[in-house]
Amino acid sequence: MSDRGRVFKAHFAIVDNVHHCQLNEHFTTARRDEELLDHFILRLIGFCLFAYRHDLVLCESKQKPQIDIVAYDLHDDYELVIEVFNDNCDELTKIYNRAQTLYVITTIPISNELNAWQVSHGSAEIIALELGFVSALEAVLARSLHWDVCVERDQLSITTSDCYVSSQVLISWP
Repeated sequence: MSDRGRVFKAHFAIVDNVHHCQLNEHFTTARRDEELLDHFILRLIGFCLFAYRHDLVLCESKQKPQIDIVAYDLHDDYELVIEVFNDNCDELTKIYNRAQTLYVITTIPISNELNAWQVSHGSAEIIALELGFVSALEAVLARSLHWDVCVERDQLSITTSDCYVSSQVLISWP
């Protein structure tokens, strides 16, 4: 895949009513090699949900282990990791063992495998969004991402120039 179809300019106006802040985030990002659109969108949504933390980094594909979003502590250890679930619980376990806090982002319904994994890794949290919400964002994905994002305790809404989409959010907020 050429870089031309993978590079995006992101302009996010985020109103976070959970953490009582308003943010404007502007950056360039790219889909990773072989990354599916739904995974890319879930990564961006994970960033929006935790944008109140100004130390978040959308990770590059070259970083090993390949994680999605991270905030480091003063010793360059993983303080917070937000990872999109890709049906690989072994990878989640490796990340879980290195992270102080792990959020796994997925779609509703949550897979039985992920539910079972969370039971045995109690301090990991799951963020679940409606599949139709992610699909609607895929349908209107443009090279320039202008999103107005509103984060509520149990709902997330995104407005683009083409549509308004909203989803129930299942999450335990920090």
